[in-house]
Amino acid sequence: MAVGGRCVTSAGMGAPDPAQLLTALTTEHFTLQGARSQTMSESSARASVYMTSVSSALVALGFVSQVADGIGRVFDVFALTVLPTVYFLGCATYVRLVECGAEDLRYGLAINRIRGYYQELAGDRADLFLLSGHDDAAGVFLNMGIAPDRRSPAFAFSTAVAVVNGVVGGAVAALALGAADVPLGPAAAVGVVVAAVSIVGWVRRGGRILAVAAQQVTPLSPSPSA
Repeated sequence: MAVGGRCVTSAGMGAPDPAQLLTALTTEHFTLQGARSQTMSESSARASVYMTSVSSALVALGFVSQVADGIGRVFDVFALTVLPTVYFLGCATYVRLVECGAEDLRYGLAINRIRGYYQELAGDRADLFLLSGHDDAAGVFLNMGIAPDRRSPAFAFSTAVAVVNGVVGGAVAALALGAADVPLGPAAAVGVVVAAVSIVGWVRRGGRILAVAAQQVTPLSPSPSA
């Protein structure tokens, strides 16, 4: 920073004013809370758009099957046009949901770090703070009421989207084989395999995204068990 025509580093400015620092941290805390709310709103909106698209596609397939007098060439063409589009939308939705989760985790780490400073200021009355001030993933999960050792991505809503989208992908594969006159049994078996591979693959990718996000922040006050 330039002071009196010369550059002064932060190290040469001395200790920050406690009142100004507390004001800055309080403002940052408020900003982070707003950012977390925004990520939750975006996640809900994207998930709703995807689930609505799946429902609309199923209803449209039902109407087409009635107009075309059952499952036939018209149905196959329509299904193999709409369902791959829905699957692509689901992949994009899943990735963004996981990214929003990673953003929320990073905001939670930042809030916990600020809360840790609040607890230092409170001294003996730090017990008034119910939530953790440990700025690591375990501290963030504990503040959500989730035990870190029992946390499972299987219960995340992003995983539900991955499961539904995997079923859509499996249906596309089975319908494509059925349109090529492959018997029902083999076509259904391939559809199940494609669905399983899609679900496992996307869930693993989501886990890697979250792991990278957690490793980007070096905790200053890690949880005792970390």
